[in-house]
Amino acid sequence: MNDELSQDPSLVRDFLVESEELLQHMDQDMVTLETAPDDADLLNRVFRALHTVKGTAGFLGFASVVCVSHAAEDVLNAVRRGELQLNRRAMDALLAARDQLGRMLNDIAQGRLQEYQLDALLVELQEVQQPQRAQSPDSERATKNGTPANDLRILPAEPSASPNPPEPEPPAAAVASSVRLTDASAPQPKTTEVPAPTQTMRVNTHKLDELVDLIGELVLERNRLVQLSRDCSSGRLSCERLNSSLARSTARLSFITEELQSAGLKTRMVAIETVFHRFPRLVRDVAHALQKEVQLLIHGEETELDKTMVELITDPLLHLVRNSLDHGIELPDVRERAGKPRQGTIRLEASQEGDQIVIAISDDGAGISPERIGRKAIEKGLITAERLRLLSLREILDLIFLPGFSTSEKISDLSGRGVGLDVVRSNLKKLNGSVDLSSEPGAGTTFLLRLPLTLAILPVLLVRVAQEVYALPLRSVVETAQVNLQRVHRVEGSEVLCLRDETLPLLRLAQLFETESRVHATTSAAGEQARKVVILGVAGQRVALLVDHLLGQESTVVKPLGNHLHHCPSLAGASISGDGRVRLVLDPAGLIAASQTAHHAGGEMA
Repeated sequence: MNDELSQDPSLVRDFLVESEELLQHMDQDMVTLETAPDDADLLNRVFRALHTVKGTAGFLGFASVVCVSHAAEDVLNAVRRGELQLNRRAMDALLAARDQLGRMLNDIAQGRLQEYQLDALLVELQEVQQPQRAQSPDSERATKNGTPANDLRILPAEPSASPNPPEPEPPAAAVASSVRLTDASAPQPKTTEVPAPTQTMRVNTHKLDELVDLIGELVLERNRLVQLSRDCSSGRLSCERLNSSLARSTARLSFITEELQSAGLKTRMVAIETVFHRFPRLVRDVAHALQKEVQLLIHGEETELDKTMVELITDPLLHLVRNSLDHGIELPDVRERAGKPRQGTIRLEASQEGDQIVIAISDDGAGISPERIGRKAIEKGLITAERLRLLSLREILDLIFLPGFSTSEKISDLSGRGVGLDVVRSNLKKLNGSVDLSSEPGAGTTFLLRLPLTLAILPVLLVRVAQEVYALPLRSVVETAQVNLQRVHRVEGSEVLCLRDETLPLLRLAQLFETESRVHATTSAAGEQARKVVILGVAGQRVALLVDHLLGQESTVVKPLGNHLHHCPSLAGASISGDGRVRLVLDPAGLIAASQTAHHAGGEMA
């Protein structure tokens, strides 16, 4: 890499950020363009994206990036001039070029340029134009005599004088021949390490303006408190006026703090389209590999989510979409015999409900058979036939989230419905989220993901058990109630609560965390006193928690647990109270799992 580049790595970081964003949008645009080849605006948008990447890469001296992007530009130019029909082969070549550019950008981000075998790609990009465009003798010779890539190494060229070279531009073959080449036996050039691009995001200016305005309000309130302190020190304020002034200032400060917290979180919110844009390309490629006809419908891509959450939900969504493609959607002939359209449909939808984001992945495929799930669960020894007869339909479908469960007869390279779904659920659990599913044999399957808007701030319900205060995520709290202990019964060795004709598993937090509940002792002696319970719900499952006192709601910051408590399934983290004490934040999904474990163990708490 040249010295001029090493002197200004900030230019490289900006180039990487912009180019990565352009490539992400190109994925979706190219797939859409394949179905709408006459869309001139879409075609020009893809062309401009490639042209921008090529121009900046040429300015910075990344000749291999220029070479690939220029070759792809030639194909798009032929389409723009009407000399080439954009068929599947041409689109496959363009997408291969986009993938190669992505690999090159990743190498640049890692601070090194690799030896790229580009001949096959460059030849394919030229040949896709040949059936409809005559080839010049020079380009024909360039195509037939491409030097083997394993004998040559493409090195960065000198930076051009301008980031936008003048038109018209030479063909891709000329670009390739102008790149400095060196024999493979020669020593590799010393590459200058380029710092990896920092984590960046685009923020709407009105969000920043709101944040700055609130900071100004906070400064004014601080000045007011400073003046109040001076007046108090000089004795100019009576006790009554001091209390009144402090009360007003405290209320104002509390309001500003809440608004500042909300505005700060808004600056981290990004549209979920940054994730959804990856799926049109995935559906296209996988459906083609499986010889299936599938359309992807996306709704709610403008829904905003915390940037950290957006990055962490990508893998679970990829797995679920692959599942729908591999084992949900049937082959075209099979669908036709079943009276369905040959083309299957996968829907990806996002919406906001309160302080949660709901993402639905649904297909109109074969669905999931509860009977088949039951048979497989018994065969694998995951459940007994007697226990299976007691499960509801929802509980039977939930068995596919057990580790190692699969209804597939053979292992697929792409996915297997059931294989890895336990990983999906565990990953969502780490995000304080949940996954639920519904399915109808022959009609399709829907996975429903529920996620918090942000991991930074968590609204909680505070409860006291003995001398300890615990926090319960408010989004999982269905209701609170007072119940008589006569409504608590023991079924198959486990305690259950009968609440409005519904039977719920009952957990005593005092027993779970091995603390002594004084209220529990008093109530047991009286026998008729009401006790407080909190009903938690996660993914259609509910559990009742017996507590001593309900202390109210607050918003708190959740901190990760230390290594000693990292594997405690009933704990989601910890928070710091106003008096500096540590409060444990309970995990509703873990508590429900604990109630199920207690039931299977005959009611004995682990």
